[in-house]
Amino acid sequence: MKRAIALALVGLCLLSSFLFFPQAAQGRVADECYGNWNRCRVNAFNMDVSWFRMTMVLTVCDIGLGKCILEF
Repeated sequence: MKRAIALALVGLCLLSSFLFFPQAAQGRVADECYGNWNRCRVNAFNMDVSWFRMTMVLTVCDIGLGKCILEF
C-alpha cells in the first residue's frame, strides 16, 4: 500500500510538472516585461503613501514581472 501511494504521488508530481511549468515564450520580448516593471516601480516610488502600501505596490510590481516572464 505504501508503494502504491508513493508511486501515485510521484506520478502526480510528474504530471503537474508537465502541465503547469511554463513552456517556451511565444514571441514575448523580455524588454517589454522589464519596461513595464520599471514604469510600475517608478510610479510606486512617486506615490504619496505609507511605507506599508508602497511595499505592497512594489510586491505587486515584482509579481507582475514574474508573471509576464513566465507567461506562455
